Amino acid sequence: MLFDDDLDYIDLTHRMRAGMPVWPTHPHYCQEVVESFDRGDVACNHALCMSEHTGTHFDAPLHFVPGGRSIADVPVERFFGRMVRIDARDIPPATALGAEAIRDFEDRHGAIAPGDAVFFHFGWDRFWSDPQQGHRVLEDWPGLSREASLLLVERRVRIVGTDCLSIDRFGSSDFPAHNILLGADILVGENFANLGLLPPVCYLVTLPLAIEGGSGSPLRAVALVSRS
Repeated sequence: MLFDDDLDYIDLTHRMRAGMPVWPTHPHYCQEVVESFDRGDVACNHALCMSEHTGTHFDAPLHFVPGGRSIADVPVERFFGRMVRIDARDIPPATALGAEAIRDFEDRHGAIAPGDAVFFHFGWDRFWSDPQQGHRVLEDWPGLSREASLLLVERRVRIVGTDCLSIDRFGSSDFPAHNILLGADILVGENFANLGLLPPVCYLVTLPLAIEGGSGSPLRAVALVSRS
């Protein structure tokens, strides 16, 4: 076994499907049948069309930083390591989480260490596939403030993530979290699922595509949680 048997594997990835939520200016996800058993072909094959920022994904520094690192140039070790999950479900919609929420977490669970991945559980993933409230994925989501982003840079984390459509709050026009985090060569993760199933500290495995010159990539993300 590659990992300890005393682990639970929690999938943090939304499934890719037609009609899934996307950023308003990005292309919709499209999956087209190219070869099909039903049509008598010897294999099954689909053509995909989507943005680099579709579904559960990483933003690479290049997404907001001219000359920044592309997703293919991110060292592979950045995709594995300790993960911290901060419960931020009490923040009002369309507001920016302050640095005090991070300090409160550290008071209860210990300091965020250099190289940690820090994820914020706003509870927004519950709307992703909800037939009645699915529209809320695209409106009023919370995000990180400038002060919170600067504190995470100070902590020298490797990834900052959210279960919302963006790490910046809905309606932001200057995108402070994106600019500060990506400007510090920190990956940004968006549209993560099942963060509410995680303890405050666990282990994260992510595998984005190595897109040459890519500003980001869809990925498969798994949290490894100790049962003891």
